[in-house]
Amino acid sequence: MSYLGNQLVNGSFQSEYFSGDGSTTEYNLAYPHGNEPSVIVSISGVKQKTDSYALIAGKLVFTEAPPAGSNNIEVVYLGNRVLTNPYLSADTYGIIRINPNTISENVTIPTLYNASSAGPLTIANNRTVTVSNGAVWVII
Repeated sequence: MSYLGNQLVNGSFQSEYFSGDGSTTEYNLAYPHGNEPSVIVSISGVKQKTDSYALIAGKLVFTEAPPAGSNNIEVVYLGNRVLTNPYLSADTYGIIRINPNTISENVTIPTLYNASSAGPLTIANNRTVTVSNGAVWVII
């Protein structure tokens, strides 16, 4: 059979499970993630709408706590490793972007890229920010 594009390949999706307790709304994710449609979330086998949860700073955050159950929350990551959303948002549509006031990991801004942060900022002990040749970092 003929087709357009790249040859098809086999693969698998990463997934993980959490146990709801009826009151917890935040769960730490084990894998990098993108936005809400980059994962499929099910509770007790029922797929959840993307407006019932958010992916924020490495966490799955539900609008309402899932019911109690053993491994009743399943998160399926679409794709092998999904890029992390580069910003946090204070609003639903990403108009107001927020960033922490402490840089707690080593960061490199690659050549030919621009970056911006809202300040004031503190760089944690033993951490570095590297601005490569041809890159720009602006703190506003």
